[in-house]
Amino acid sequence: MSTTRPTSAEMAARRRPAGADSPWRRLGRYQAINIVLIYAVVLVVAIGWSLVRPDQLSFATAGNLAVLAQQIPVTAIVAIGVGLLMISGEFDISVAGTFTLVPFVVAVLTASLGVPLLLAIAAGLAVAVVVGLVNGVLTTRFNIPSFIATLGSMFVLRGVVRWISLNPTTNQPDSDRFYPGELFEALFTGQIAGPLYAQLAWLMVVAIGGWALLNRHKYGNHLFASGGNRNAAVAVGVPVAQVKMLAFVISAALAGFAGVLQATRINEIEPSYATISGLELKAIAAVVVGGVSLLGGRGTVLGMVLGAALIETVDNLLVLTSAPETVFKGFLGAVIILAAILNAVIRKRGRS
Repeated sequence: MSTTRPTSAEMAARRRPAGADSPWRRLGRYQAINIVLIYAVVLVVAIGWSLVRPDQLSFATAGNLAVLAQQIPVTAIVAIGVGLLMISGEFDISVAGTFTLVPFVVAVLTASLGVPLLLAIAAGLAVAVVVGLVNGVLTTRFNIPSFIATLGSMFVLRGVVRWISLNPTTNQPDSDRFYPGELFEALFTGQIAGPLYAQLAWLMVVAIGGWALLNRHKYGNHLFASGGNRNAAVAVGVPVAQVKMLAFVISAALAGFAGVLQATRINEIEPSYATISGLELKAIAAVVVGGVSLLGGRGTVLGMVLGAALIETVDNLLVLTSAPETVFKGFLGAVIILAAILNAVIRKRGRS
């Protein structure tokens, strides 16, 4: 009796567990799937509530969606910079100061010294690069923990912002006008269609660049290696110090650029962004809720963007429901604590 020998494909299929390569299993392995589902649920609930009871919640209105569409990209751009740095295993809590200082530099150069706007923006971003380099040197050359190094930078930047914005009459920091002109305002924050604004286009550019850096360039591999296992990365020849230095620069530069976008949108520079806005906590909460590990070595750009979107949406919902500001700060703190617990559990399981 003759038998037909199974083909290699048939043998592989027999060895493969049922459903091992199903779309649902592949989707479940994607790092950002949790934040995708969570944000989708939040949006469905918020929009549904707004449509059913518009007198209680005016979320799904054109005006409110326009505000969200302009604020989310700004926070997300900052979060991408912070997230890339956290993947390398480091933190930057000085981003709020950089976010505020860069537009102040641009405003002073253009209004007081008559410097052309493009050169002024380049100079402002150069200041952000210097901040990133200082943070990187303190962390990689002097072995100061990045939390401590950037904490010091945060207070220094607050002092610089306070000095630049000081009103001699009141002896208090004061906001400054920021109007780059119609052309640049349209380029930075102009309306594209409906609730879509130019900030979204800039976010897409930054997000695609960040994704390409992480997934299509060796620097992304070096980031993951530096944050995942520093000793192993050094052993295989990864220049960990240079990798982290560049990550600090990227974080500061994106924070400065986001600050210019925000100042252009509201035509004003608010010193409070450097002191009481909590932008650094927003950025950290956004990336950890988006799946970036506090220990480094894990994260996606999509998770960072959706994490920022979730944080800003929750903030918006709390404002619409007249909840006290302390509720949102408590939410941010809870997110960071829960993320720390989750990371500790993951780390413990990895050792067992």
